[in-house]
Amino acid sequence: MLMACDQSVRGFAIACAPTFWAGDWSKVVTARTDGGLVKRGDEKGRRLRMQRLFLWVDGQIAEHNPNAVGFESYAYGSGADLDVVELVGAIKLHCWRWQKETETIQQSSARKLVAGPALKVPRKGEDAKILMAQILQAHGAPKCLSLDESDALVVLNAMLIAHGGQPLVPTSNR
Repeated sequence: MLMACDQSVRGFAIACAPTFWAGDWSKVVTARTDGGLVKRGDEKGRRLRMQRLFLWVDGQIAEHNPNAVGFESYAYGSGADLDVVELVGAIKLHCWRWQKETETIQQSSARKLVAGPALKVPRKGEDAKILMAQILQAHGAPKCLSLDESDALVVLNAMLIAHGGQPLVPTSNR
């Protein structure tokens, strides 16, 4: 089982699938938190929000028991939210404690794997997220995905390829 995480101040999302899911979308699981890291509030409020998100991700790891957990890479020099960076670091430490392999996936490269070489993918922003959701849905993903869940599926697709599994978007169908 592989698990991919999409993390942002808006909220966290995960996507899980067995390495050899055989194109059966019923074996692919996605979930999203109901809130993110709001920058308002005092230190106590910040700690409580971070703890809530940590416990949510921890619960997802416990429920799905992945062999590997992948995280989208952040451009740390470009103003990435430090709360998100700290939280991902804590989650990675937790994964290592439970002997889960962790991987960092470059989102722009992962999006190119979904889109294929002929399609121009916006580097970032809502347009890129919408395009990825449309491509994934055209290949069987649920129509009710949030954009965060779609981003988690993009990371999962890259992980499936790296682990020798069947990608969510077959290269022959692009």
